[in-house]
Amino acid sequence: MTTTADRREKGSGGITRLANGKYRAFVETTPDPGDGSRRRVSATGRTKSEALRKARDKALRPDMGMTPGGNATVAEWMDHWVDEVIEPRRAPNTTKSYRTRIRMDITPVIGAVPLDRLRPSHVRMVENRILRGDGRTGTDPRSAATARLTHSILKTALGDAMAEGLIDRNPAALTEVPETEPVEIAILTTGQAARLIALEPDTKWRLIWRLLFITGMRLGETLGITRQELIRSDGLPCLLVEWQLKEFEKDTVIPAGYRARHLGGRMWLTRPKTRKGQRLIPLPADLAADLESYMDSAGIPDDQPVFRSGRGNPICKRGNPICKDTLHHAWRRALDRAGLPHVSIHSARHTAATAFARLGVSGLARQSILGHADVGTTNAIYTHVDAGMLAGAIDGVERLIEG
Repeated sequence: MTTTADRREKGSGGITRLANGKYRAFVETTPDPGDGSRRRVSATGRTKSEALRKARDKALRPDMGMTPGGNATVAEWMDHWVDEVIEPRRAPNTTKSYRTRIRMDITPVIGAVPLDRLRPSHVRMVENRILRGDGRTGTDPRSAATARLTHSILKTALGDAMAEGLIDRNPAALTEVPETEPVEIAILTTGQAARLIALEPDTKWRLIWRLLFITGMRLGETLGITRQELIRSDGLPCLLVEWQLKEFEKDTVIPAGYRARHLGGRMWLTRPKTRKGQRLIPLPADLAADLESYMDSAGIPDDQPVFRSGRGNPICKRGNPICKDTLHHAWRRALDRAGLPHVSIHSARHTAATAFARLGVSGLARQSILGHADVGTTNAIYTHVDAGMLAGAIDGVERLIEG
């Protein structure tokens, strides 16, 4: 992910400094013998000259040995894969996460292994180093979740290598996915959520808490609400969720295939994480009326997030979109005011999912409201069992048995 751009060196397509202190150079390939077309390639290095040299080498042979029978190593393929497959199509934060896992956990262990000689044992070496640590380098053991993510990245990258005909099988697909212990997420009950909302004196934050607890919307979706998203469908007030608020590092380069609108500084409006994320959520009449009234009083342009921080700037006198730090600070104040435990703000989504289940809302409907791609996620992760639900189930069985 880029932070600063340097003056172009003659003969290069540009050199950019990355957040980790390294440099990325961009150059054009030699013309294709068939149609004369060129394409842009990039490479990274510890210095500008190293990055430029590697990029020029890559431009002379764009596949860097990425042909069946070539001599590409795992490190070369992973760099090629994240540059050419992931970065142009995925969210910048996703690309950054992939690069981190490759740099920290894959390349140091198996980067020098020829791609076509990779075996399941190599994949296990990567995972074992994460789970056990490495005494030689002073690396401490890390979580199974990190091992699971790294395994997923490696499996996807090697799957693409198979599709390119570079390898005959996917070694990561032949190994077991690292198991993770289920993490119990502490959530508020509906009664506690009602208390938090009732004691919130600020209209803006009270609206945000209501939206989170009643609709189960994601944080970014709630903070990214624009006036254009409040509509009527079949005569009912609804939110048409089309955007979410995201924070990216300054001067982040957004891939051409990634739908995003820059709001200024670190703030962007982007599409929800999955297609299912773009959805219609019916609103209770009173919540819709209060939200519309707030929008009227805010005086924000229709295509801008209506929820703003209190601090203005020279461009927008009404304040900036709300950043994560501001949101979490307000959430902790609200919990303290209500005398409630410090649960994660994301748990409001779990409270909503659990309330839907308790009311007998079908799994398909809950999946649609929450914007999950898979109803299994809705049921297994977001729906919690409370005493009321268990009592209702027992009462139902009793009625069936005893009439």
